[in-house]
Amino acid sequence: MARPINRLPQSNDPLTAFARDLQALRKKAGDPPLALMAERSGLSPATLSNAHAGKKLPTWAAVNGYVLACGGDPEDFSPRWERLRLAAAGLPGGLCREALNRWERTGTLTPSHVADEGELRALLQALLDFNGLSHRTLARQAPGYSHATYGAVLRGARPLRAKILYQILVGCGVHSLHSQEAWFEALSHIRPGEGVQGGKLLSRVEQPYWYAGDIDLKMLKAILERLERGRGLLAASAVSYSTVSALRTSFEDMLALLMSSLDRSQIQLPLKLDIAFTQVVRQMGNSSVPNPAAIEALVPLAIPFHPRLRTRVAMALKNAGELLRKADAGQLDTRDQFGNRIPMPPRLPRLPARAAS
Repeated sequence: MARPINRLPQSNDPLTAFARDLQALRKKAGDPPLALMAERSGLSPATLSNAHAGKKLPTWAAVNGYVLACGGDPEDFSPRWERLRLAAAGLPGGLCREALNRWERTGTLTPSHVADEGELRALLQALLDFNGLSHRTLARQAPGYSHATYGAVLRGARPLRAKILYQILVGCGVHSLHSQEAWFEALSHIRPGEGVQGGKLLSRVEQPYWYAGDIDLKMLKAILERLERGRGLLAASAVSYSTVSALRTSFEDMLALLMSSLDRSQIQLPLKLDIAFTQVVRQMGNSSVPNPAAIEALVPLAIPFHPRLRTRVAMALKNAGELLRKADAGQLDTRDQFGNRIPMPPRLPRLPARAAS
């Protein structure tokens, strides 16, 4: 029997209302115990309990896992969670919200039309928040400047120069040449001289980096929905040949999409990541479930922006991979439509274009 949920206060506070709706979703799902929800989501019972406590905004990973464990659709909660996060971050203005909505929808991280440098700075701060980055984290990901310098520039205490704009973009995962050009064009309308410097910077970017991180978000979300649905069915003990086969196909489709994105970039990966890429490619080719550590290392490269979507993809691949390994080891009691126990379907090779070295 599930432990009773602590009653939330009758309040119109947005965070309380959000927690109340999470509790309502759990109740609609039949009040599954937290231990069962933890098994379905891969999160701890304590994390799931804190998610619906209403005391502070849970992480997206916690919300995502909670909703999936209750059979819901995370996209139903995504816009509200985003609004709560932005409110907590103190990001005002319709300009930022319009850009955030567009980035969320398309994955193309280009700026809106800006009237002055203040609006451009606000958009850059929104870009950091979209990626869940503090100034210190930005300094670690783009080590050209200190966190204090980044903070001063974004507050307006120091001028926004082309070189520091480029470092901010790289730190936020804006690798596409098209997107970088759009930001420098916005800067050139405000500071023409810096726009020229931006053009010089981009002219020195090597062609292999032009399309790094580009990925078809519409296709990715469609595959992700299939992957999460299939994993949820299996975690709920709805095990059949068809559900395992569908989960395996979705798992392979997602990996193929991510690997092909990295392949199209033609970037020379650091040694450890290149080994991870090669390992995943080979394991996909020899009909085995790829190493989860290698997959975990490659997902941020394929999706260098949009942290919530990246979290969902990483969790879905991790959880589906665990179930597929159990299936391959004969640890799932799988039956056909007549109730006869049957072996799992074999993996099919799904190689991206770049050959494993």
